[in-house]
Amino acid sequence: MKLRETLHLPLPARSAAAMYADPEYAAIRRETLGANEATSHVEGDPAGSFTVTTELVLPTDRVPDIVRPFVGAAVTVKEVQSWSGPEPDGSRTGTMRLDVVGTPAGLTGTLRLAALDQARSDVEIDGDLVAKVPLLGSKIEKAAVPYVSTVLRAEERSAAAYRDRSGA
Repeated sequence: MKLRETLHLPLPARSAAAMYADPEYAAIRRETLGANEATSHVEGDPAGSFTVTTELVLPTDRVPDIVRPFVGAAVTVKEVQSWSGPEPDGSRTGTMRLDVVGTPAGLTGTLRLAALDQARSDVEIDGDLVAKVPLLGSKIEKAAVPYVSTVLRAEERSAAAYRDRSGA
């Protein structure tokens, strides 16, 4: 099922890229999402192209009812974002993959970090949410889209907290 989101970040594009590569950002996301755990690992240099792998252990108390039989009290979400080097204005393109570890559900998509001005940027996400469950897959996907959108949109609050803490 298609999923499109535009996240409005209170940071210029260059600072947003640095934020994604900062290990402290995983801790901020943990707080924002109410996750039990969060870790991140960066390959490459955020001044150029880089890849960030983040794992979040999220409680499942807010997942749709149709999903509950497939998860326990918590799920591990593994997110891999691969970013290109920056354009002159700091804009970038990238790819993302979200996997709900131990389930047949995930999201793959493209990313575009767009510079708006000296204080703001947008991240455009164009993805496909897939639940590979016979007979129920499309129902699970439909039920999961609002939940996944909520998790993705939490990025805006996390970015504001990062800006406030780091002075970015």
